[in-house]
Amino acid sequence: MSRNRKFVGLIAVLLIFSFALAGCGGGSSTPAAPAANGGDNGLPEVKWTLQTGWSVGWLIHDMAIRVADDVRAMSGGKFDIEVLPAGAIVGSLEVMDACKAGTIDAYHSWTAYWVNQHPAAPLFASVPMGMEPAAHMAWMYAGGGKEYQQQMYDELQSNIKIFPCGITHPEVLVHSNKPVYVIEDFNSLKYRAPGWWGEILRGVGVAVTLLPSPELYPSMEKGVIDAVEFNIPFVNKQMGFHEVSTFIGGPGMHQPTCNFELGVNKKSWDALPPEYQKMLEFACVESSMWSWTLGSVEDIKVLREWNAPGSKWTLTKFSVEDQHEIRELSWNYIDKSVESNAMAKKAWQEYKDFFAAYSDYEWFLVPERPIVADADREFGSYKK
Repeated sequence: MSRNRKFVGLIAVLLIFSFALAGCGGGSSTPAAPAANGGDNGLPEVKWTLQTGWSVGWLIHDMAIRVADDVRAMSGGKFDIEVLPAGAIVGSLEVMDACKAGTIDAYHSWTAYWVNQHPAAPLFASVPMGMEPAAHMAWMYAGGGKEYQQQMYDELQSNIKIFPCGITHPEVLVHSNKPVYVIEDFNSLKYRAPGWWGEILRGVGVAVTLLPSPELYPSMEKGVIDAVEFNIPFVNKQMGFHEVSTFIGGPGMHQPTCNFELGVNKKSWDALPPEYQKMLEFACVESSMWSWTLGSVEDIKVLREWNAPGSKWTLTKFSVEDQHEIRELSWNYIDKSVESNAMAKKAWQEYKDFFAAYSDYEWFLVPERPIVADADREFGSYKK
């Protein structure tokens, strides 16, 4: 797929960087061996503690491990980040506050969790019926998004230096034991949903709750909730949601992109040598490329498994007409929710402008795919 010139340059750098770091582990917490000249590079030994909001074994936890492996390798073992899972020091939704206080040096989480602290928070994480990863990354890295994200943290006086870090493709809309085809189908469900998506559904009478990620599987298993959304098929399988559901719904209209963040306590950041700062910055970018591509490849395998003949699962597709209604409900809600904050309002307008420009750009340059008619379309029916 074509990209604008800046984005093509970014992808080229990322690919070269990814190949150069192919031996870094990425998803393994085993420390890399120090480089031969590691003891003579004149740089100090630095030990950090980073906690994620996730459990061990999930791709989203491995995004942070990938960063730690990369900086360890690039520094010859001198910059060592210990990555801990949710609950190791604080709860999964408390990592940002712990980083602000200096209890931990860094954290990995999802910006939209902080929507109650700043109305712009979900904009950098996921916008219902918004941009998919290629467009979102272009806006974040080259279109001003990451600068607005840092401005948000500065407005919060959070004492945090922020980096985009990890990204995944459109998510599973819902795991449930009842099919979801139209908006009304949500009304009979106790549904876990965060951020703007949760608030939008509450506005139309859906029983929405937000639970920390480690509690989702047992809550589904015990019937505390009977429907859940979380992430892409690959991650949801790692979490076991397919074990407690029979219907798996798409598309990921609630989160066409899921962009994650790595936050660093500013005192810890300022104490780093410039070389380590650049290593950490590059490692976050590399983790985004790695997670996006790996997640997409693994998603295809998982969906084929869930759609295999004789499987217990049914893949359901949400009504196109109701998707359009969701788009109108969602963007009207966001218009109102950012009205009270000047930065949030400006960033949202620029997001919408970029979305429109990128949509025109893709319409003109990206060829149409040879698909069957929507009425006959099923997963696996693409015309080769």
